[in-house]
Amino acid sequence: MINVICVKHGTKYSVDYVNRLYNMISRHLTMPYKFYCFTEDPADINPNIIVREFPHSKFKGWWWKPYIFKQGLFPDSGINFYIDLDMVIVRNIDKFMDYLPGQFLGLRDPGRVWRPHHQMLGSAVMRWPTNQYSDIWEKMESNPNLSSKFHGDQNYIYDLHKDRIVFYPDDWIRSYKWEVRTRSELLSDNSNFKEIRKVTLHTDTAILAFHGKPMVHVVKDPIIVDNWI
Repeated sequence: MINVICVKHGTKYSVDYVNRLYNMISRHLTMPYKFYCFTEDPADINPNIIVREFPHSKFKGWWWKPYIFKQGLFPDSGINFYIDLDMVIVRNIDKFMDYLPGQFLGLRDPGRVWRPHHQMLGSAVMRWPTNQYSDIWEKMESNPNLSSKFHGDQNYIYDLHKDRIVFYPDDWIRSYKWEVRTRSELLSDNSNFKEIRKVTLHTDTAILAFHGKPMVHVVKDPIIVDNWI
């Protein structure tokens, strides 16, 4: 069984981001799966989504992500596939489940655009065997101050397991603002692009990664409008 997982904490992302991610998964994953959302606010989440509420308020925002590695959260053996709310899926993603069986896989951080040899996990997309790597949560739970030592959850996760983490091919997941479009096309505050335009994707690209600004819901390029539904 594939456990597809997302995390919604706080108010940065509306419930639309959860429900539309579920819709995109349902269109582009043909293998058997269950879809989970971890959140403190289950209001208006699609009833087909399995909601798991966070147990306490010790962490905020992305620092809840390590919780999804907690032992015993998922009843079925198989693989866990985590995806951030601000990803846009445009093609079939079955290959993300089949690639390098048994490995911990992730996005190579979009900072690769500026540092081509940059090897750092981007935790927006991750896959790992169910009920493995539980130390990611256990160490964070026992020492919440760890969050102050790392820039973000992905740095923490990669620091623990960099010798075991393998990256998906770069072409499979592309930064929308840096690799599909370019930084020069952004407004000065990065809130949106200066113009709406059609884009051409690499034939292997299945996921468009948004990170920071602009947010998905403000971008009106046809490929986003047609797929973020």
